[in-house]
Amino acid sequence: EDYNAHMEGGDLSTCMVARGALIKPWVFREIKEQRYWDISASERLDLLKDFCSYGLDHWGSDSLGVEKTRSFFLEWQAWLCR
Repeated sequence: EDYNAHMEGGDLSTCMVARGALIKPWVFREIKEQRYWDISASERLDLLKDFCSYGLDHWGSDSLGVEKTRSFFLEWQAWLCR
């Protein structure tokens, strides 16, 4: 809704989403499909699982990789509860 209001309200060619994507990673799908999307608890849990999986794939599943993934995961969770 905010995206559409900004785009229609002035001489803008684009709009920056910024922290909204950290809190609501599916915001780009909402903008693309022009609809409000309230995801279920299981879909939210799948996002968290994917985040952990990607982190372990990227940094490795050794103790250093697990700690790095945990650090970023906890930081992301702090954004999700806002």
